[in-house]
This record gives sequence, structure tokens and C-alpha cells, in this order.
Amino acid sequence: MHSTFSFNRWHVLFAALFIFYYSMTGCTKSGDANNNRNDSDTVLHRNQYDSAKFYVTFDMMVANTSGVINDTFSDHASMIIYIVNGVVKIPHDSLRNFPPIVYPSSGSKGNSSAVWIPDNIGETNITDATGFVVPGDTLVAMTLTETGTVTPKWRITTGGVTTTGGGESNPGWPLVFSFNPKLQSSYPFKLTQPGSQWEIWAYKDY
Repeated sequence: MHSTFSFNRWHVLFAALFIFYYSMTGCTKSGDANNNRNDSDTVLHRNQYDSAKFYVTFDMMVANTSGVINDTFSDHASMIIYIVNGVVKIPHDSLRNFPPIVYPSSGSKGNSSAVWIPDNIGETNITDATGFVVPGDTLVAMTLTETGTVTPKWRITTGGVTTTGGGESNPGWPLVFSFNPKLQSSYPFKLTQPGSQWEIWAYKDY
């Protein structure tokens, strides 16, 4: 009675260990140097490693920031987002912030004139980014850190009196956004007003 129990116990243990080892190593295709199974064998993948790379751009154009002339303030930034096995990664060196531009940068209307005072930051200056894939894999939520962002700064002269306006600190744009990682190309955010536009574009490279 004791030897029969011992025999069954060790065979069950051996079978369990064999199944565990087999499931960890998986099956191989024909031509493998260590195993000659054919292509009809079941391939067991315990881990799925999916990866995707996205180029994301941020563009804003704001009309009449001087309050005097019909100027257009533009700012631009971009980044690369990797999603590997459900984990979102943004290489810090992929963050690109470009100096803002204004056109025209000076001009007059009536008895007032305006001259834009350039800065290298503008209203979009992304210094960090984090994100996560929402359960369901159809949405990626992103949070951005903006540093040192300011409103356009102008020197205004009216009736011989010169003042400086703008240049105030602001939260920056954007602070958050989300996109569908299943789409090849999408606009996670797009707002258009007369003479002004805010736009985020995401492109799936692979």
C-alpha cells in the first residue's frame, strides 16, 4: 500500500514538472537544431511583446496677440512616444521645443504701434511627459509638464506713451491629451477659431 502511494505520487510530480518545463520552453518549428517538430506544432508564447512608435506634434496659432495689429503668434513642439508591451515611454531627448514666432512682428494702426519682444519659450515648452494605456488598449492618456511658459510680450506705443504688455506666466499648452493607438494617423485635439487654431497630431510609424 505504501509503495503504490509513493509510486503514484512521484509520477504525478514528474508529470507536473514536465508540463511546467514544456510550457515555459514552448514548441519549436521544424529545422530547429534542438528539436525536429514540424510546422503543425502549436507555438506557445507566454509573453506577447507588442511595440509601436508614434510621432506627435503640437501646433498653436493665435491671432491678434498684440491687441493693435493683425498679428499671428505661432508655437510648435514635438515628441516621440513608444508603447512596448503596454508600457508608455517617452525618450527625453525626443522632446523638441521650437522658439515661437510672430508675423508680422511689428506694425501700426491708427495712432498706435506694436513691436513684439521675442522669447525662446512661448506658450508651449514641454520638459517632461508620462502616459499609460487605458484598459482596452484603445486609448493612451498623456500628461505633460510645461516649464517657463509665457504669453506673447509686446511693446505698445500710443500717443507717444510706450508701455509693455504680455509676458505673463501661464500654465502652457497642452497639459493633457489622449489618443487612439490603433489609428495610423489621428488628431487627438483640434480647435479652430477665427484666425486661431490649436492642433495635436499623432502618427503611428510602426
